[in-house]
Amino acid sequence: MLADMWCRLLLRPGCRRLLLACLVLACPAAPAQQSEDWFDDDAETRARAVNEGDLVFVGATPAGRVLRTRNRLLISPQSLDDGWVGLEQCQENLDPVPALEVVYRYDAMRDLRIDSFQGMEHTWVEDGSVQMVDVGEGAAICMSAEVRILRALGDGRYELRSGPFHRRFLDGYYPLHLDYRVTWPAERLVLESVEPSAQPELAIAESAGALHLDALFEGRLTVRLVLRLSSQRGRGERSSPSN
Repeated sequence: MLADMWCRLLLRPGCRRLLLACLVLACPAAPAQQSEDWFDDDAETRARAVNEGDLVFVGATPAGRVLRTRNRLLISPQSLDDGWVGLEQCQENLDPVPALEVVYRYDAMRDLRIDSFQGMEHTWVEDGSVQMVDVGEGAAICMSAEVRILRALGDGRYELRSGPFHRRFLDGYYPLHLDYRVTWPAERLVLESVEPSAQPELAIAESAGALHLDALFEGRLTVRLVLRLSSQRGRGERSSPSN
């Protein structure tokens, strides 16, 4: 069972922590002035506007900075035997803060590394976390690893579950732009189902061996894919891709 994801504002001045229990999370690590403005505004109006965790897809890009998370998951033929999946993840449009820590909370994770970064002074991997110093306006960082998140269901079926994705600050949930892609060996696997399903404000594109989900939302979003061996035929078989 994958744990939940959350983020916590540390009491130590100038430092922010992002706790990632699954594939990605984002938390608005607000600069000092923004935090002061938040406490000075009208409390009743603020309370009515804050999302408390219900999933709401956003049709238009909201004002202000929106964190963008890009996730790339690669299911290989070997993944079907051992459950390990390749992960590439980028966090873009980060808030400017003196220090930021990203902590991963997977049941099984290995070979975590930083592939690239920009807009920050220094970054390094430390005990399953990624440390960042002097994060500038709109900074970005990309990491990669292997995570064991592919689970055999039996009867030639496999489940891949990601999330819940969310961007949380204090007691509220704020907009997060998720760009989520999964690829698998098309000659071995076919997609049987995906949750949530496509809707006007949630774009899902399928092709042989790949799925792309793009969403701007508030609250908590969990993505679940069920794939099956192409040699297996069962209920819920998808006759053709849908966009």
